Amino acid sequence: MIEPTLHNLRLGIDGLIPAVVQDAVTGDVLMLASMNAEAVRLTATTRQAHYWSRSRKKLWRKGETSGHIQYVDEIRVNCEQSSLLLIVRQIGAVCHDGYPTCFYRRVEDNGELTVVRERAFDPSAVYGDTSLPQEPGPAPKHEIDPLAEATRRQFGAYVYLRDHDLTSDSRTSHLLRDVAESVGARIADELRELAGVLAREHRHTDPVHDLRLEASQVMYWVLLHALRERVTWSRLRPDRALARSDDQIPAATVVRLLRADADRWESGQLAATDAGALAHATLHLVGLACQSGGLDPLAVVKSDLEALQTRPYLAPYFEPAA
Repeated sequence: MIEPTLHNLRLGIDGLIPAVVQDAVTGDVLMLASMNAEAVRLTATTRQAHYWSRSRKKLWRKGETSGHIQYVDEIRVNCEQSSLLLIVRQIGAVCHDGYPTCFYRRVEDNGELTVVRERAFDPSAVYGDTSLPQEPGPAPKHEIDPLAEATRRQFGAYVYLRDHDLTSDSRTSHLLRDVAESVGARIADELRELAGVLAREHRHTDPVHDLRLEASQVMYWVLLHALRERVTWSRLRPDRALARSDDQIPAATVVRLLRADADRWESGQLAATDAGALAHATLHLVGLACQSGGLDPLAVVKSDLEALQTRPYLAPYFEPAA
């Protein structure tokens, strides 16, 4: 990361500059904060977001007590060099009210505020402060959803491979950047192999290993398709697609659904279909297949994450502070 030329930034009379913070994976505007010259310097050199607290009159690093760090991919400056935009990868929580962004309310024409985002967690459980305001809305989870967090990190790794030219090292980077080659036929093949595992017709080693392997393969190619179509994590919501269902669907039914979905992907007639909805539907079938086979979808995502973390060219993504 290139450090901004601090003497060219136009700090206010209070020595501060406003910084808008945007999530590199979801595209959400997460928060607005203030930075002084030292916060800018530390952010640029450590690649972790640092800010100046107006209320506490002190420098602070996002996540220094909670562990919910912001790794900074880019620092951008506006035309007048009087404000900054940080493109970050948020680890864990960001909003102290329990939402995925601090901008979770919309101002209506009559001036009233309407909550337009779901609460992601119980802020008192995450931040340990029972005095935090309890905003209206659906009952929040008591902690950060591990499947949501894992799929965000997984999705972000593939975004990194798409947005950085690593084609000399990574076949995946090549596939994400060269959209001429369709992946529909490959998704169809992997769906049929996943169906074969569930039907006990396709075997590599043992059923659980085979189910994890084939579910991972379908997930990989579906994510590639979605990312090539510029679908965001927030639009795809792979965590919700993969989440366990209360419905106990027989394995034979899931097999039929997987094979029917494979036929649709292979037909090439899905070009006009919304890419996010299409990918979400197929990932939902992957989740159903895992559930039918007694496999936690989180284990599939974690397995892929572990493999991605071994790639040297992804070190700047997984270990930006290093």
